[in-house]
Amino acid sequence: MASANLKDLKLRLMYNDGVDEDGKPVFQYKTYSNINLNATPDAIHQSAHQLGSLSSKTLINVEKNESYDINA
Repeated sequence: MASANLKDLKLRLMYNDGVDEDGKPVFQYKTYSNINLNATPDAIHQSAHQLGSLSSKTLINVEKNESYDINA
């Protein structure tokens, strides 16, 4: 039976970067690597909002991206 082992965790923050010439929203993204693999959702949420507060842009969304090794 195959197993999945978590190997990497990244945090992606999405910021409001204004609007384009057509009035559509423009977003800016910042990705942070080497996130502790044992971090809880609450800790990730709190850290993301603390990082987001360092920017002059408004934090819109937080994503947690996980990568796994699949072994047979």
